[in-house]
Amino acid sequence: MSKLDKAEILLREAKEDLKHGCYNKAVSASYFAVRLFVESFLPGLMTRRDDKIANALFREVERKVGRERAEEIKSSYLFLFDLRKKADHRADTFGKEAEEIVAIAERLMREIGEILK
Repeated sequence: MSKLDKAEILLREAKEDLKHGCYNKAVSASYFAVRLFVESFLPGLMTRRDDKIANALFREVERKVGRERAEEIKSSYLFLFDLRKKADHRADTFGKEAEEIVAIAERLMREIGEILK
């Protein structure tokens, strides 16, 4: 299975988790959907570290559409990463706001796909 296929599955699962009130799982799955989506566009990526992936994403986006848009996309990626850490490793819990987080992930995937195709 390709990383792109797995990303699409994770996003679908995040949406399904929302329907069942599994908000923390939805937040985590939505981040990993974006991460795998990004990795599918960066085939030479040699790192698993999230901050390094964000930097590689920034460089690719900057080459295509400029620094300002690259900063916005990197910021959104790191925002989702921070929320994933809260969902998976902190005492924080998510409620209905997870719906907006999943929507942000979906929009980010669409934007990255349009830029890096």
